[in-house]
Amino acid sequence: MPDPVCCRNCPDYGPSSRCHRFCPAAPRRLSSEGEQSPVEPLVAPLVFELKKLGVFYPCWSCEGHADQDGKVRNIPRVWFYADSVVHVRGLADATNRLFNAGRLSRRWQIVLTHSDADNPDTTFSLEPGPAPEDSLHALQGDLRVMSDELAASFWLACDALAAQTR
Repeated sequence: MPDPVCCRNCPDYGPSSRCHRFCPAAPRRLSSEGEQSPVEPLVAPLVFELKKLGVFYPCWSCEGHADQDGKVRNIPRVWFYADSVVHVRGLADATNRLFNAGRLSRRWQIVLTHSDADNPDTTFSLEPGPAPEDSLHALQGDLRVMSDELAASFWLACDALAAQTR
């Protein structure tokens, strides 16, 4: 039986319950700060699924927030590390596949970013691309679609990349 994604030593984990993206403990278990700063509930399933792929290491996320006027103040995003830029390319291709299939409201992109000045590791961000008018509700809907469909799309994209190199 493979190790759980986020519930190692979790009292809620068992052979029948398994580790899953909708586990109520997942937001705390996925966060390095646990109870003090759990992963926000709308982005937690996507963080879980990215980590479950085994090639990405999420390190920060935001489910998105609106200002007093209902305009997007903070976009949804997931920052992560990756051992291979080929996998990052596969992730970008996977989100493009979902957008082109009409599954996402916006094209999402992978952005090179950084976490802390004293951290030399390369950090990436999965986030919506620029658009003139954002709908937070639509972007949060994209989080749900990606948590459901991104893994399958990612492996298809990786298979297509592998076929191109043969």
